[in-house]
Amino acid sequence: MKRILALVLGLMMILCTAAAAAETTEKTELGSVEAYTIQGVIPEGYSFNIITSGGLNLIGMLVGGEGKPMITVSIAYNEEYADVERFNDVDEATVEEIKESFLDMDDVAFEDLETAYGTRLLKVTQADKAFADIYSIYKGYENEFVLVAQGEVTEADIQMLVDFISSIDYIAVK
Repeated sequence: MKRILALVLGLMMILCTAAAAAETTEKTELGSVEAYTIQGVIPEGYSFNIITSGGLNLIGMLVGGEGKPMITVSIAYNEEYADVERFNDVDEATVEEIKESFLDMDDVAFEDLETAYGTRLLKVTQADKAFADIYSIYKGYENEFVLVAQGEVTEADIQMLVDFISSIDYIAVK
C-alpha cells in the first residue's frame, strides 16, 4: 500500500512540474483585434510575421526553416458569431453550413479535433494532404489556420499546429 501511495505521489509531482513548466513558456504578442491583444507560443523553429493587425482582423504567417510547413493565421470578426464564446457553442446545423463553405475544394475530408482546453476545432484536408485547414470560432472571431506542406502534411505537423492554437490567448484591452 505504501508503494502504491508513493508511486501516486511521485506521478503527481512529475505532472505538477510538467504543468508548471508548460505554463512558464513565454508567449509572444501576435497582434491585436478590436478589444483584444492576441498572444501565443510560437512553435520551435518558426517566426511569426504580421501581415495586418488591428481593427477587426489579424492576418499573419508562421514561417519555419527549410522543409517546415508554412502556416497562414487569419483571425477575423464575424457579426454572425458575435455571441459565440467558443466553437463548441455553435449548433450542428451551423457547423454543417461551415463545412459546406469548404466543399468548393475537391475531395475534402473533415475531422473534429480540440485544443488542450477542450475548444472544438474543425480540420479540413484534401486527399493529396498537401495542406490542412483548421477552423474554429472564439469570442465572435473566426480563427483559421492553413498549414501548407512542401510534401504531405503529417500528424506531427497537425499536432504542432493544435499546440500552437491551444496556446493562443485573447487578452482584453483595458
